[in-house]
Amino acid sequence: MPARIPTLRNLRNGFTLIELLVVIAIIAILAAILFPVFAKAREKARQISCASNLRQLGLAAMQYIQDNDEILPGAAYSFSGGGVIGGWMYYQTYSATPTPNQYDPTLGSLYPYVKSQGVFVCPDDAGGQLSRDSYAINSCVDAGTQIGNVFPGKSVAAFDDVSSFLLFGEEAYPNGTGNSDTQTTDDAYLLYPVSTNPISTRHTAGSNCVFVDGHVKWCRTDQLAARHLQTGGVDTGGACP
Repeated sequence: MPARIPTLRNLRNGFTLIELLVVIAIIAILAAILFPVFAKAREKARQISCASNLRQLGLAAMQYIQDNDEILPGAAYSFSGGGVIGGWMYYQTYSATPTPNQYDPTLGSLYPYVKSQGVFVCPDDAGGQLSRDSYAINSCVDAGTQIGNVFPGKSVAAFDDVSSFLLFGEEAYPNGTGNSDTQTTDDAYLLYPVSTNPISTRHTAGSNCVFVDGHVKWCRTDQLAARHLQTGGVDTGGACP
């Protein structure tokens, strides 16, 4: 006699509530394991995209230097509310919080070498996406002699070790993380002391940076303050080289 083939009805009757709960529990466990993995992978992808942006800014700065007698790009700012042309980024309006189109990269000195507004915004920075800028120049690459609202850049020859001195980094202000100086996104990356002009920690307690020689790497925030931003390695409002 041929074996009896189970019907759909019999299969349904054989699937108990306990078995259903076991399946749900397994799915929940897998989700708890996989979701953090996916989140880390997504953040890593954003960090890589941000590093790519800074790499392009670094290359643009190198081209700018070649075209301007080995002088680094300068910075500009304005407290009056009017825009200022002459820096690496055009600072359009003064505001204590990120505002739409607060910056205009197309009028900055590096845009002719980049020609993409997206390069100036980190994908992890919602404030920067609003204001159109996530990055800032280190104040110590400026010559210190203000001409109007513009700070011209220093000569590359002023730096003993261009591979260890920060040129551009990620600003904390556009992301709303405790920066009391609303100007640092544009005119200088870290006006001293570092404690009141923090470096962004958007990427796992650190940030991407491009150095005066054009190379890019991820650095812990404490490493940046101690090794790459000012002489003496301490946050004392210290001198620039």
